[in-house]
Amino acid sequence: IAVFVSERDDRAHWIEAGRCFQRFALQATAMGVRSAHLNQPVELAALRPAFGAFLGITSGRPDLVIRFGRGPAMPRSLRRPLDAVLT
Repeated sequence: IAVFVSERDDRAHWIEAGRCFQRFALQATAMGVRSAHLNQPVELAALRPAFGAFLGITSGRPDLVIRFGRGPAMPRSLRRPLDAVLT
């Protein structure tokens, strides 16, 4: 399990946490490691502080919870056609 933590609770730091996850996920994929989001503990703002305290995070905000390891490839998420999302 990996928990990505923002240094501060603002948009710039949320984006940086996402970029860190992106680099992590790309490198993991290159190494044959799979990942999956387990974000239930951080999806509700009211639970975030308790989850952070449980993990011993004294500063920052837990933003993403990721399970990673080896396993079989799973079907990819369905995607809408490009013309359905661009106007």
